[in-house]
Amino acid sequence: MGIVTNGILRNRMFALATIAGAIAFFVYDLVYDALYEDAFPSYHFFIELLVFFAVSAVLLIGISDVLRLRRRLSREEQRNDMFSRALAQSIDLQMDEWKMTPSEKEVAWFIIKGYRFSEIARARGVKATTSRLQATSIYAKAGVSGRSEFVAEIIQSLMESIPEETRSRDMNSATEHERN
Repeated sequence: MGIVTNGILRNRMFALATIAGAIAFFVYDLVYDALYEDAFPSYHFFIELLVFFAVSAVLLIGISDVLRLRRRLSREEQRNDMFSRALAQSIDLQMDEWKMTPSEKEVAWFIIKGYRFSEIARARGVKATTSRLQATSIYAKAGVSGRSEFVAEIIQSLMESIPEETRSRDMNSATEHERN
């Protein structure tokens, strides 16, 4: 799960644990009042009992919400994984069309991820000039003149694979959102 998601779940779990602590206090207090204070038929006892049931209901609703959130997050993670794999496969296919070598593909992925040549060289255990030469070869095979054009070409090829009606619908909803 993502960092934000873990934070949200952690906060909700803390809130539920706090409510569970309050319920434990009410159980203790109700039992003590009924057994040792003879407060069973009093208004005080029934108000505490009412609060106990209300807090217990809040706890059950909270647990239900957390479980629903965990299921939803799990589904979203599965969807994101599926989309990530499909995106990577699409980019790999584009690189295959450009007839890149495995080494060039590795450098291309670093470029797409935004690494500098010195970082690429360090990660691959080669000199920065080697990474630059491979990048030049990559750009030539892609028919572009540099890093930004290469990444734009990758994005452009991905955008072309999106059906026209989907792009139109997304553009219309974005325009509608800007008006509001």
